[in-house]
Amino acid sequence: MIDLAKECGVDMVKFQAGRAEDFARRKKDIKKYKKYELHEGYKRLLFHGNSIGIPVFFSIWSREYEWLWEFEPYHKLAARQFSSRNIMMYDTPNTFISIPYRTRKIQNYNITDSMPLHCVSRYPAEKPHLEYIPLLRKYLKRDVGYSDHTIGINACVKAVKEYGAVVIEKHFTFAHDFGQLRDHRLSATPEEMREMVRKLKGE
Repeated sequence: MIDLAKECGVDMVKFQAGRAEDFARRKKDIKKYKKYELHEGYKRLLFHGNSIGIPVFFSIWSREYEWLWEFEPYHKLAARQFSSRNIMMYDTPNTFISIPYRTRKIQNYNITDSMPLHCVSRYPAEKPHLEYIPLLRKYLKRDVGYSDHTIGINACVKAVKEYGAVVIEKHFTFAHDFGQLRDHRLSATPEEMREMVRKLKGE
C-alpha cells in the first residue's frame, strides 16, 4: 500500500497503531476491531517509506505504541484525544467540543507546530460542511486542513480549491469491495487517488 500510494503521488502515508480496546468507542465493537490490529512491523513500515521517499506515520491509540514518536516524522492525534483547556478541536457542525485527552497531557505537544484538520466524524459523511474550514482558520488564526469521510473525491477537491484547506487526509483502499469494514466504501481507490492528486497538484 505504501508503494501504491507513492505511485499515486501522495505526500505521506498514515496507519493506525493501537489496541482495539483503546480504539473502539463501544465495548461491543472491540471484537470487530481486534482482527485489524497490527502487532508488529511498525519500524519496517517507517523505514520502507523513508527508503522510497515518502513519510510514514501513525495515529497512536495505545500507550505501548508511543515509542513510535521517536521515529515518526509526524504523528496524528484524533479530536477525542484532546482537552479543550488549551485548544478546542472542531468535530461536528456548529459545535466546539471538549473531549478528555486519553494518552498524554496536551502540554507535552508543540501545538503551534501542528495542523488542525476539519472533520465530520461520520462514516460516510453525507455533508462535509466545508464552509467551516475558513471559520476554523479564522478562529485558530492558522492554516487548516481537511480530513475526509465522504464517498468520492469531490469534497477533497472543493476543500482545497474553494475553501482553502492546505492538507488533505483521505482513506485509501485497493478497492471499495476489498473487505467488510465500512471504511472501504468511503476510501479512495488508486484510480481515484491519482485523479485527486492530479486535480490538486496539477500533475
